Amino acid sequence: MSWGDVWVNGDKVRPGIDAAGPRAPWIAAGVISSEERAFVEATQLLRRTRGAHARAVEFDLQLTSSAVSRERPGTGKAVVGFEPDGLWLAVDVTPAGSPEEDARYVVFAQRVHVVAGARRAAGGGTKGGPRATIRLRGRARSRESALEWGYRAARD
Repeated sequence: MSWGDVWVNGDKVRPGIDAAGPRAPWIAAGVISSEERAFVEATQLLRRTRGAHARAVEFDLQLTSSAVSRERPGTGKAVVGFEPDGLWLAVDVTPAGSPEEDARYVVFAQRVHVVAGARRAAGGGTKGGPRATIRLRGRARSRESALEWGYRAARD
């Protein structure tokens, strides 16, 4: 697990995360790049929990799992999709080079949805690369942050 790894879940109630990180029923979905400025800024605002919060966070998710798609497929395969209901989303924000005991994960306070005009990655999913890139938006209720700590290692 490393910074920017993303997990999703389609359950009605968002499952928790512990020191071991997201585990089933969370599904490893892909990654966001470290260049995703809006997500990084929202994470920094989360650290300072007073004052203004980022009420909407938009970022690109590079899907690497065939178990996750933009749209909910028909019957058959066990695949979760962002449309129409959206998915719970968790992101590893552990600083690079940190020991395991300093693990940090953020989760979205509400389900995350696809932004209109999502685009597919060039090449249609090369081996080892993303299968698709979709633009996502997580929102917050009034006076709240779009992101909250799912797990943050305790500091002494």
